[in-house]
Amino acid sequence: MYDRGGKSMKAKVLMMVLIFTLLTSLNAFAEDRTISGEVTVIPEYVDVKGGKAKFNEYRDIHTGVTGNFGFQYEKGNYYLDFFGKDIGRKDQSYELLGGKWGSFKYDFKYDEIPHNYTTNAKTFYTGFGGANLTYQPQAPSAFLPNTNFTNWNSFDYSVQRTNYSAGFKLDLLKPFFFDVSASKETRKGIYPIGAAGTSPGGISVELPAPVDYMTDNFKVAAGYIKNPLSLSVNYVYSTFQNQNTYLNFRDPATINTAATTDTVFLPPNNDYYKLGFQGAVKLPWNSKFNADLGTGRTTSHVNLMNSYVSDSTAGTSNIGQQGRTGVLLNNYVFNGKTDTQNANLVFTSSPIYFLDAKVFYRYYERKNKSDQITTTDTTVTPNTSTTDLFGYRKDKYGAELGFRLPASFYLSGGYQGANIQRFAREDVPKNRDYSYDVGLRWSGLDFMVAKIGYEMLHRRADFQPPTVTSPTDVNNLETYIRRFDVAGRDRDTYKGSLEFFPIEDLNFNLGYKYKHTNYKDTLVGLQDDLRNEYSIDADYLIMKRVRLFGYFDYEYVKLHQLQRTLPSGTSAFNPALPPTATAFNWTLSQSEHNLGYGLGSEVYILPKKLTLRVQHNYYRSDGYADYSYLVNTALALGRNNENIDISGWDSYRLTNFLVKAIYDVNKSLAFTLAWAYEKYVYDDAQYNGYQYVPGTTGTSGAFLTGAYANPGYRANIYMLSASYRF
Repeated sequence: MYDRGGKSMKAKVLMMVLIFTLLTSLNAFAEDRTISGEVTVIPEYVDVKGGKAKFNEYRDIHTGVTGNFGFQYEKGNYYLDFFGKDIGRKDQSYELLGGKWGSFKYDFKYDEIPHNYTTNAKTFYTGFGGANLTYQPQAPSAFLPNTNFTNWNSFDYSVQRTNYSAGFKLDLLKPFFFDVSASKETRKGIYPIGAAGTSPGGISVELPAPVDYMTDNFKVAAGYIKNPLSLSVNYVYSTFQNQNTYLNFRDPATINTAATTDTVFLPPNNDYYKLGFQGAVKLPWNSKFNADLGTGRTTSHVNLMNSYVSDSTAGTSNIGQQGRTGVLLNNYVFNGKTDTQNANLVFTSSPIYFLDAKVFYRYYERKNKSDQITTTDTTVTPNTSTTDLFGYRKDKYGAELGFRLPASFYLSGGYQGANIQRFAREDVPKNRDYSYDVGLRWSGLDFMVAKIGYEMLHRRADFQPPTVTSPTDVNNLETYIRRFDVAGRDRDTYKGSLEFFPIEDLNFNLGYKYKHTNYKDTLVGLQDDLRNEYSIDADYLIMKRVRLFGYFDYEYVKLHQLQRTLPSGTSAFNPALPPTATAFNWTLSQSEHNLGYGLGSEVYILPKKLTLRVQHNYYRSDGYADYSYLVNTALALGRNNENIDISGWDSYRLTNFLVKAIYDVNKSLAFTLAWAYEKYVYDDAQYNGYQYVPGTTGTSGAFLTGAYANPGYRANIYMLSASYRF
């Protein structure tokens, strides 16, 4: 039975935990037992200015009292561990582990994870949080809402995820084992999605979409483990339920009424299962063969409508019925079904002391057996279209060799190949990859290890040009475009590292990686990707009293693409043609400088008594978009190739400081006093100067809600904790 009440479900989980705790502790006062644990109480004061949602994006830090605890009990071969963290917060978690060594073990887990997008978002809709959004038009318009966003409704974009799980494993019948587990995950909240009333050029609107998901998982496994053989079979079943598979909303782009709204499809209900087999056997010559096989299926059933637009001029749109006049579907129920098969075979061997070898083959196939839906629209020509069923198959194979050479050298190398076949992808139905790598490691000194390596990847793309019906057919441009996810490419990667530890208490590491990808067959699209990465980290303990540590990471990324601007009805699709005022190429060179460093120290002022920790971290990303219009005439509106660049291309700064003092009164009692400071600054051209109603008129523009806007913040956290160990 589906329990909609979160508190009721939590009560059931805690009751199960209590029952197992009591059962395991029946003899808690008998002899030969050990009980230990720790309880920590943490009062916090938090002062946040600015984007509270970004500060607590995946956590819950606020003024109040929280705490952690741990409890361990052992008696003979029986044991029980019970842990809790961040008690009372939205990111709290609990775990109970127990059993008898060599016979059985069980576990119960409960945890919560928030995802905060935006606080104090705004919308002119009522009914947010549910599946039906509506509003009253603002006079004198017959269909537009109130454009004064200061009078809109406020809400938070946030999704709370809650996980429950339990498992039991039986080892008593060795060499056989049996393992069963079940879990439930719920997600509740609101997240932003976008919808276009008419396209192109019409009004677009940002919608608060409801999240009310539940996923149930069940897994059972059984097997045999005894040298030299291990075998296991497992079965996984999962079901996903969404209480709101449609979001109905009144569209500002259409003269509709509250009774005839437009619709956005949300994630549908679905079921999934997978049957798997894993096996391994040890062979002569210090060899081993592993196999991992699986087959799975996902199914779903969705009622369809023939249009998401249902204004007063287009008729009525009801789920599972004809909606727009003159538009028909061959089936108003979509039955989705995809089958997957995978195989992973690996053979490893070390027949002689200086040789390591590995051969592998991996196979994965996704077959789409869903219904094909044909739409017939008598108001346009051509008047029919049929959905494609995407699927693919990937075969990957390779071999690796390693040689232990004289003078403490180790040489390794490998080759990998892959064949990828896609079904219902027209531009590149096939790819063939091959790559090889070589690496050399030297450990001739007791205090140093040096490594260098090189890898080359070559991808060939089976490009299929589109069907072109006339010189002005827009498909002409597709003959020059290569999508970067499947485009042919050559990639070279060089890397090196040095691990240096001259004395017992000093470690120093250096690393560098250079990666260059050339999309040599691409005329229109991404053509080049260059990356440089540097890393340094060190740790030094001075006289057992002062520990210094730090790290530095830097990455430089440069992406280059060429695109083409064209007027409608043109035949000038070839990017090699001379530019005109309306048909020309333009380039984008996008650069990113990502830097991060951290410095800190731990001072053992009174050894095993008083410790002071100071730490500082800094992360910075600077993005820049350098646009160039490749034209021989002046640009309109005073633009030129200097002032069209974008400097705020997803740039940010994150700075934090931590000062913590830990005082151990005795073996049982400890106090911690801490202060933390964090500052986040975000600079992005698409959010700078944010407007809720940017340029909206009667027929164009947008209505936004403030999702992701103004995420910058500054926070101070003060914390005092007391821990008691027993």
